Amino acid sequence: MGRRFAAPVVALLAGTPAAAPAQAGDAYVVSQEGGVVTRIDVAAGRVAAMIPVGPGPAGIAPGPDGRLYVTHPDHRLISVIDAAAGRVVARLPHAGTPFGIAVAPAGDVLFVGDWVRHEVARLDARTGAPVGAPVPVQDPAGLVLDRAGGRLYVAEREQRRVVVIDARALRVLGAVPTGEGPFALALSPDETRLYVANVRSRDLTVIDTGTLRPLATVAVGPMPYGVAPTPDGRFVVVSNQQAGTVSIVDAATLAVAGEVAVGRYPEGVLAVAADRVAVANWFSGDLSLVDPAARREVARLGLAEGPRSLAGAP
Repeated sequence: MGRRFAAPVVALLAGTPAAAPAQAGDAYVVSQEGGVVTRIDVAAGRVAAMIPVGPGPAGIAPGPDGRLYVTHPDHRLISVIDAAAGRVVARLPHAGTPFGIAVAPAGDVLFVGDWVRHEVARLDARTGAPVGAPVPVQDPAGLVLDRAGGRLYVAEREQRRVVVIDARALRVLGAVPTGEGPFALALSPDETRLYVANVRSRDLTVIDTGTLRPLATVAVGPMPYGVAPTPDGRFVVVSNQQAGTVSIVDAATLAVAGEVAVGRYPEGVLAVAADRVAVANWFSGDLSLVDPAARREVARLGLAEGPRSLAGAP
């Protein structure tokens, strides 16, 4: 996790075309071993720019002000990227091990999960200073904040549950049971459902956000690591690490409608459009673009080493 740029990454940077202006619908991919964030022009199916961020980047989240926030767990910091300029503009120190991250709608505070300190902290987005006391969460993995900024969902990966936090009062509202090893979270477009990828039990937990109760458990492939619903709400796409596939779940029936082969060890998933879902393939060092309705991979793009997490344009 702590390596700096390897020779293959330098070559890839040298071969990248001149950066085009950032635009809505772009995807940003964190390459943990390469130490870069790559901007993907999803509509054109090409690499648009590569932004060096330093060693060991892991999580990423967009803010409303044109900035992206990237966690570096092994280096106790958060990088701040100006998306329009395509460069790091600030480094926020963090005393713990920041991993999962979410940004408040106003862009003024960050929510960061720390899996060594066993807490979720609220931080000032300008300085990284704590805002209020942290919330104890035993093993925080993925974080997702609702659009209103009132409710934060946290996957507690070793406790088989999702913790629900009042993001303004910084207090726990409840916890919902899941499968084994909950890791990635995603809200449905209407925010009535929370989808939870359970890495060790090979399934997807579907939670009703109104009642905070499980609606269903959907069996998918081995080691489901990433999850994303399409913007139209029709499908939920889940990456299966060990199988090198994504499962396409029909959101209406909550049944698997098909599988699509992607690269090796797929991790993060981002649905940019109804017919374009980006999948970061860690071991093969590339990005798959998948059309879930057509059940096919439509493009494969080479990236810096170790692509893992994704975010939409800020």
